[in-house]
Amino acid sequence: MGIISKTRLFMNWLLHRQSHTCIACGTLTGRFSEYDGICTACSVQIPWIYNIRCVHCGRPTFCPDCARPVRMVRDYVCNRSATSYTPMMREWIGQFKYRGNEKFASALGEIMNRAYQAMRHEFAGQDDSGLTRSLWNADIVTCVPVSKTRLMERGFNQAQVLAEEIALRNKLPFVSLLARPHDTGKQSFKTKKERINTMDNAFSAIPNMAKLLKSLVLKADSQYASGQMRFVTVLLVDDIYTTGSTLQACARVLGERAAEQGIHLNIFCLTLARS
Repeated sequence: MGIISKTRLFMNWLLHRQSHTCIACGTLTGRFSEYDGICTACSVQIPWIYNIRCVHCGRPTFCPDCARPVRMVRDYVCNRSATSYTPMMREWIGQFKYRGNEKFASALGEIMNRAYQAMRHEFAGQDDSGLTRSLWNADIVTCVPVSKTRLMERGFNQAQVLAEEIALRNKLPFVSLLARPHDTGKQSFKTKKERINTMDNAFSAIPNMAKLLKSLVLKADSQYASGQMRFVTVLLVDDIYTTGSTLQACARVLGERAAEQGIHLNIFCLTLARS
């Protein structure tokens, strides 16, 4: 084999190796998992939440927050999180959210999709014969919005990207139903009480929210009697669950505005990581 052929083979090998660099650890490897761009060594370290101790917030350990009477009143059914917020997940989310590393979008989207499939199995009911009915499914997918300041700063809304990944993979409609008129600052720098107070009036419904819900979900108004309450299942997506104040504030606004139009929302929340 001539020197030119050997050089060409070496360059092809080198380019192939470079194209298989793990986006998480930077290792040149051909051993890739089912998560796009993530090697097997990194994928096996994903801190999945398998055993849920708190049925309200999805925490894998005892949750003193949800045991408080003031927290028992919530406008969403429950939250489920795909993973625990370990240092590794903090780095992955940081790469995606703050550094704009778009290569993480597909991998994190697959993690969220698997968590959504787990929700479908968890909330699937049984018929009178004891057989499991068709799996529970959301009617529409929406997300926690970011302010215009954050959107200009990052160039995208990380929660929307994750929500759109779920919607695309499950052939569900994604709709932005909420707005964030004012920038509330980074919640990670605030205490639990400050987060709750900050979120009280942080969100608003978009003007045509009710119209969008009707057009997407209510296929035929003739199915409902005049004045009859309509029921819609909404999947509300965010990246991190800390105190639940953000999700609660969003769910409250969604529920109140929908009820004004005779629509009852069953809001289920799904987040990438539980702190």
